[in-house]
Amino acid sequence: MESTRPEKRLVRDGLTGGSGLNDISSLLEPRSVAVIGASSNPQKSGHILLKSILVNNYKGQVYPINPNAKEILGCKAYKTILEVPGEIDLVFFLLPGQFLEELFKDCRQKGVKAAVIVAAGFSETGEEGAQAEARLRQLIQESGIRCIGPNTIGFINMQVSLVASFVLFTNWQDGPIALAAQSGIFGGAVADQLMARRVQRLGICKSIAFGNKIDLDETDFLEYVWKDPATKVIALHLEGLSRVRSFLSLANRVKREKPIIVLKPGRTDLGARASASHTGSMAVDDELLDHAFRQYGLVRAEDLEEFLEYMKAFSYQPLPQGNRVGIVTFSGANGVMASDELRQHGFELANLTDPTWQRMKNFLPTWQPATHPVDLWAALGAGNRLVHEEGILSVLDDENTDAVVVILLALSNADFDGIGEIYQEAKRKHPEKPLFTIMLGGEVKQKWLSEIEGLNMPVFNTTRMAIKSLQAMLWYAKIRDRLQPDPRLSGPTTH
Repeated sequence: MESTRPEKRLVRDGLTGGSGLNDISSLLEPRSVAVIGASSNPQKSGHILLKSILVNNYKGQVYPINPNAKEILGCKAYKTILEVPGEIDLVFFLLPGQFLEELFKDCRQKGVKAAVIVAAGFSETGEEGAQAEARLRQLIQESGIRCIGPNTIGFINMQVSLVASFVLFTNWQDGPIALAAQSGIFGGAVADQLMARRVQRLGICKSIAFGNKIDLDETDFLEYVWKDPATKVIALHLEGLSRVRSFLSLANRVKREKPIIVLKPGRTDLGARASASHTGSMAVDDELLDHAFRQYGLVRAEDLEEFLEYMKAFSYQPLPQGNRVGIVTFSGANGVMASDELRQHGFELANLTDPTWQRMKNFLPTWQPATHPVDLWAALGAGNRLVHEEGILSVLDDENTDAVVVILLALSNADFDGIGEIYQEAKRKHPEKPLFTIMLGGEVKQKWLSEIEGLNMPVFNTTRMAIKSLQAMLWYAKIRDRLQPDPRLSGPTTH
């Protein structure tokens, strides 16, 4: 396979950590991989990970390593990596941790540049595991081999068509989001749930489970995706931070070009203890960390729902240029709730202009006063498509709106053909304005969602989540260009 890796990056201001002897592109953009512990048993991780690599058409060389097999999944198997005739950039370790020291000797002899250590049972298990991890860390530093893990399920990089996870994916959706998580749940169950969606899918170009972060950590990853042209939005799940000051120093600059969304659990003493037993993460003062995130421009999500919805909002729509919001609703009650949410999150109802109201008079009942939010349910007698199309586009066209929130009742008596055409026209006419939709209903909702799929129009279940997502985008738009003092010289005391 022709190499697509970039030129080796320079270490910026001492930010890059880990062994530092090999560039991490050898880890994330390998030209060849070996799977130590590859298996013919379909139930074993060594089979699933190898299959995942193969069925997703990785273009590099793939070498299964198993002393008892001649061939696995159509690939010639080798007893050890020393028998492999070609060069090996990256090795996946799927054997128990007690074999790692001997295997690392083979890796050094073979000239392997990077490794993914799937094995668990290290610092997350207590003192004995922490000592084993310390010995492994020393071995890694001496070898210069860049590593993900231990205690990881693998990673995905669509730039080189490498889907290397022991959760099998056959329909991974490429896109503008780079996702890194300390827990394998994001590369596993959550990713599986996202990729199973038929509508409102998230496109993810890179997904990494750090595990215990024995080498590669969030600062390394952030620096890598900062200059990655495929990445437009960065999303990080962090149970702990390895180098807080270096991370914030880098984020201070990255956020000027790309939004960074962070889900950092462990806010309480109970959560911190659970995190320590899960990934071996050390507790950090959450109040201080929360302040640091805001100071340096990271968008913090409160929970998994917010994390995923923020990812969708930032990757689907442009940033709002102001706080004037137009509301088009087919539910008076939800219009009231949306108004409350707007006020609570620092927005104003846009002062719609006279031309907009004159346009609406063509379909509003004569008895209905012109009020904002614009409630259109009673106007449906003028024609379902007409009212939806003119209602949405007239408010979106208004020069006094910076963003528009639409609340749709996807019911049989409101149904019509062409909702996708309306949203496509909205996107064509106003690519600069965010358009957020709340859609309520059953079968008609599923039909409408299918029609607008592919247009990058975010749909939410509640007004709260829609407006919280819009508020996160507005906050980021306001602070993205504010360069703060370097935290390595001043600022947060966490380290």
